[in-house]
Amino acid sequence: MRRLALAFGVVVLSLAGLTAYLLATFDPNRYKGLLVDWVQTKQQRTLVIGAPMVLKVFPKLRLKLAKVSLSEHQRAEEFLAVDELELSVNVMPLLKRQLVIDQVSAKGVRLSLWRDAQGRANIDDLLKKDEQAQPPGAPSDPLQFDVAGIQLEQVQAKVQDVKTGLTGALTVNSLSSGRLSDGVPSDFKLDVAFDLSQPQAAKGALKGTFRLTPRLATGSADVDQIKLSLQGDVPGVRALQAGLEGAVAWDGEHASLQARALVAEVSGQVGGQLGKPALVLDKSRVSVDAFAYDPAQQLMAVSQLAVALTGQQDGHALSFKLDWSELDVKGDQLKGSPLQGQFKLAGPMAVEAQFASQSPTGGFSAIKVPGLKVDFKVSMAGQGGQRDVVGQLSANVSAQPAQAAGALEALHLQARIQEPSLQPLVIQMDGRAAMSPGGAAQWALKGQVNANPFLSDGTAKLGTGVPQVQASARFTALDLNRLMPVPAGGSASASAPAAPAGGAPDAPVDLSALKAIDGQFKFSAGTLVYRQYKLADAELNATLDKGHLNLSSLSAKAWGGRVVASGSADAAPQRLALQAQAEGINILAMLKDVAQKDVLEGTGQVKLNVQTAGSKLSQLVAGLNGSAALQLRDGAVRGINLAKSLREFKAQLSGQGDAVQRASQSEKTDFTELTGTFKITNGVARNDDLVAKSPFLRLGGRGDINLVARQLDYTVSATVTGTIKGQGGVGADALSGVTVPVKLKGPFDAPDWQIAWSQVAVGTLQNTVKSRLEDELKARLGLAPVASGASAPAKPAGSLEKQLKDQLKGLFR
Repeated sequence: MRRLALAFGVVVLSLAGLTAYLLATFDPNRYKGLLVDWVQTKQQRTLVIGAPMVLKVFPKLRLKLAKVSLSEHQRAEEFLAVDELELSVNVMPLLKRQLVIDQVSAKGVRLSLWRDAQGRANIDDLLKKDEQAQPPGAPSDPLQFDVAGIQLEQVQAKVQDVKTGLTGALTVNSLSSGRLSDGVPSDFKLDVAFDLSQPQAAKGALKGTFRLTPRLATGSADVDQIKLSLQGDVPGVRALQAGLEGAVAWDGEHASLQARALVAEVSGQVGGQLGKPALVLDKSRVSVDAFAYDPAQQLMAVSQLAVALTGQQDGHALSFKLDWSELDVKGDQLKGSPLQGQFKLAGPMAVEAQFASQSPTGGFSAIKVPGLKVDFKVSMAGQGGQRDVVGQLSANVSAQPAQAAGALEALHLQARIQEPSLQPLVIQMDGRAAMSPGGAAQWALKGQVNANPFLSDGTAKLGTGVPQVQASARFTALDLNRLMPVPAGGSASASAPAAPAGGAPDAPVDLSALKAIDGQFKFSAGTLVYRQYKLADAELNATLDKGHLNLSSLSAKAWGGRVVASGSADAAPQRLALQAQAEGINILAMLKDVAQKDVLEGTGQVKLNVQTAGSKLSQLVAGLNGSAALQLRDGAVRGINLAKSLREFKAQLSGQGDAVQRASQSEKTDFTELTGTFKITNGVARNDDLVAKSPFLRLGGRGDINLVARQLDYTVSATVTGTIKGQGGVGADALSGVTVPVKLKGPFDAPDWQIAWSQVAVGTLQNTVKSRLEDELKARLGLAPVASGASAPAKPAGSLEKQLKDQLKGLFR
């Protein structure tokens, strides 16, 4: 026995010495190639270890790696890169299928995650389970783990998810934890930054602490002692500052959530267009004592929900309050209390509203809040004083928590607008609205505006990104002037003509609102009144897509004819285009409405095809390019009476001076037909082919109309084509066939008309007068026919000299 014991001791010592030698001389870098080959064969990825590995086996398995990278599956692009990675594992618990990790630390991690439109991701091969069957007798108990702590620094992940439209980057500046083990609370501290470009820009940081208790058997976790803060810009909210405190519990197996003493405080700029925030929240608060949601057990409970929002709307105070004491749903059983609240907004358009409901009914499949009533009052400046809109909205609210859907049933709105200068305006509306899963909404409404019926229906997708809307509305009659406040700065009638375009040349023009919504829109009205415009049978079809407005058709009866137009507008860069044609219109009525001018009369056709770009009104005018044309009949040019001016030509013949006269709206030159085309270049309209006809005049014209400087530089060539006796006598008839230039020069509001007698050829006038005198003389002497083709009259006998004297007396009588 003594020898046997001695021999056993020698063997043990030898094995111990051999083990110590192997551990001391073990070099893991000898197996680096085998590890690289295994990853290439097993995962079809390329593993690169750029620095020597450090491995210690006893008493803890400790592995240190540096400059490690892993490629994409079957591709050379980089999937993962790590500057430093260290992992230590206790060896003895591994024999009991227990993974006891002493420490996990990583620094300088770069990760690329992507998923295509078909849902294929670049980590699918890593998550794929081994399909090989376990050998008989293999243990089936899950591997238990215990981590002493995690320490991560500078972990960057780039994400591109085509299926959801998510694109951006997530950076974990630091993440540390205590012990992580099943059922053991662990304290976490994190500092995370995010920068997303799609589906909407979002950039910010999340910092704070919380305690996590994982429960591996049920796939659930408890999170309490939450103290998190969020700062940054997120979709719909700029300069966001939010804090969250409380506790939540998540059950992954049943997708249930519970919360206790949850409080969120929020401030920031919510929404907004045209560079202004729609709402600035300041120390707003949402709290709930307890919340529970478990779709598997058809359970939902809310206790003491309180919402208190305070802030400013365009600098004016705003507040919103909601209180809901109790809601307890279990299957088909439901009990709860009515909800109530109020809303207030100060400013030029002050709003006050109070809302309340009856006690909820229904069950988990459909929670109904009947008898919701909202009493509201809106006050604003009106034409004759304060305008008040008083009304009530009522509806039955139906919510489906399991499907994340809801609806407003039996929706009814009645409002009355009161203002001293207007007759009471009553609006009634009935219908329904519904919200389906994924943020899709739909509505169908019908109503009346002062007994004028209308219908509206449509759908809207209100999920992530820009809302997608399809809407249509049909009005029998709509007078917008009775729905709008008076323009700022006066008590002028709402239907008065708008100020001329030149009144504010540097007024900004911002089309960024076109980016706020995408969709298709249809509108029609039997009659439509907006300020000075009165249209009949108006129809509009338009689409909005990523800031591009396409007006496919716009048609209406107006100014005695019909107008058809199409066009487009782009938010970035700011560009506008319009193609329009008006047939059978009264040009005077159109000019009065559109340009507040009354320089032209007639009925006919107008065509317009223009484009422009700019961020200010002056830039839009200066960048105007395109063409225009008009064809009118039975009209007149207001401002000068060329017939009257030509009748007075005798005084001009002697001195050859030019006559300058101020335009007068009491004077006008009639025409039977007028045509012309215009080429518009950088805000200047050039015309070279104006033609106007009348019984005794032919008018031609050419020149520039400077829309930028609002100046005219135009020359009209007036040619007398026939006798105008009775309008000017014999003297005017002497101008037949002579062209007289008439220059129009000066501002649009009061141009000067200059009859350029000095440019009329003197020889032409002299020859014309001489010819007329010779014809008259010969006729009186009987030496030539009075008119072509007429026989000469017989002359009585007598002294030729006496006859000549008598005839000359008659000529100059």
